[in-house]
Amino acid sequence: MRKRPLKNGLTLALILPWIGCVGKAPIRGPAVTPPPEVIQKKDLTSHLVGAWEHPGKNNQVRQMIFEPGGEVTFHGGLEFFNPGQWTLDPNGEELKITLPSAPEEKLDIFHLLVGQGVQAFDREQKQITYHFDEQTWTLNIAGWIYTKPEKPTAQPDAEPVLR
Repeated sequence: MRKRPLKNGLTLALILPWIGCVGKAPIRGPAVTPPPEVIQKKDLTSHLVGAWEHPGKNNQVRQMIFEPGGEVTFHGGLEFFNPGQWTLDPNGEELKITLPSAPEEKLDIFHLLVGQGVQAFDREQKQITYHFDEQTWTLNIAGWIYTKPEKPTAQPDAEPVLR
């Protein structure tokens, strides 16, 4: 009886390398891609930051200036929205502009613009949401279309210096 287990063991030892089960690297599964939160998209902040413009009356250019720290200010028109804040979600391709000091009656227009350049409007938070990606060159702000020029045509007014 002892010869049979030994014989079976020797037979397996001889057969297994021949059929390819011993001495080879393990089979690997398909490559796993990281979740979307981990994949970094192009830096959209550099595309957003700076002056966005709308041609006004008498060649006066209206500006909406996105500061690197998350502040947005209006010059030459719509100053009643000042000061505002912005946040950008590059993975979700969403730009949110919050206008906490804006008068309630001035925000009514954003509700009407949902679907016309405005993705969503939250009245309680006074927050407007836009789709924003590398191809976004216009923003509908209260019915006025602001564009991102390669170079701003007007410089914002300098803040007065107090002495």
